[in-house]
Amino acid sequence: MDFVSVVGALIPVAGLIAFGWVLRRLRLLSDPDFWSGAEKLAYFVLLPVLLFRNISAVDISHIDIGRLAAALVLPTIGITIILFALNRVLASDRPSFTSVVQGAIRFNTYIGLSLSAALFGPEGAALAAIVGAVLVPLVNVLSSIAFELFLVDKRSWLALGRSVILNPLVLGCAAGGAWNVLPVTTPEAVAGMIDPLAAAALPIGLLCVGAGIRRFSVREHAVAFVSATVLKLLIVPAVTVVSLLAFGVRGEAAVVGLIFQSIATASSAYVMARQLGGNATLMAALIAGQTVISMLTLPIVLTTGAQLLL
Repeated sequence: MDFVSVVGALIPVAGLIAFGWVLRRLRLLSDPDFWSGAEKLAYFVLLPVLLFRNISAVDISHIDIGRLAAALVLPTIGITIILFALNRVLASDRPSFTSVVQGAIRFNTYIGLSLSAALFGPEGAALAAIVGAVLVPLVNVLSSIAFELFLVDKRSWLALGRSVILNPLVLGCAAGGAWNVLPVTTPEAVAGMIDPLAAAALPIGLLCVGAGIRRFSVREHAVAFVSATVLKLLIVPAVTVVSLLAFGVRGEAAVVGLIFQSIATASSAYVMARQLGGNATLMAALIAGQTVISMLTLPIVLTTGAQLLL
């Protein structure tokens, strides 16, 4: 996997994101309700179906999921703990700090799945679903803990657990994993419904990512913006490579894990920031800024990482 192949895989992803940005600005498709509905369709229906399909069909016998999970989970937790300790340095106020945490550890699942599939085909898509099953619950829990610890308006731990368990991506992964271990096959009629829904998830999701990009200013929170962006796009990937090497994780699974740790933060982070009292303005800036900047950093990060991991 060289620089040219990474750029080639990124072009369709970046193109769909850019196309979504253009479509949002056309009078015909400028209605916010249209994009809100499309985003809900992708997040609550199409993406869980895609994760279910990929995980239910993948052969996990040749994948050391335990070591892969440890190599991804431990550095993510470690970096989050360091962030908590440095909260006063990284942000001027607590709501902004929660956005820094989300900006540093969360990831855009649509981009991760698309890029993994573009680089490694169906095997990459299956590996991406496994990585997502490991990291999606983790980063949601860690982000929620940040809100619990640093904001006055707190939720109960029961509510926190319920929000993670009922996350549609977690449900899709769990259902796919359960179906994978059962001695059954998906009925052809059911597969005929699942496949087109799964195929629609990534293009619609990426269009929605582009539609959500807006102009932003970070003058008031420049330190927080730069800190979260450097962490997400450079430091977290570097630490992840070291962790993968330390745990002896190599091959395509390692690179897919690196992809998820190198991409921009999740669009849904804005919803969490707005609903739980975080700095939604800063979060929107992080989503937009990281999405654009990551298109420049990803070829370098992934090419360098692949030389060590493949």
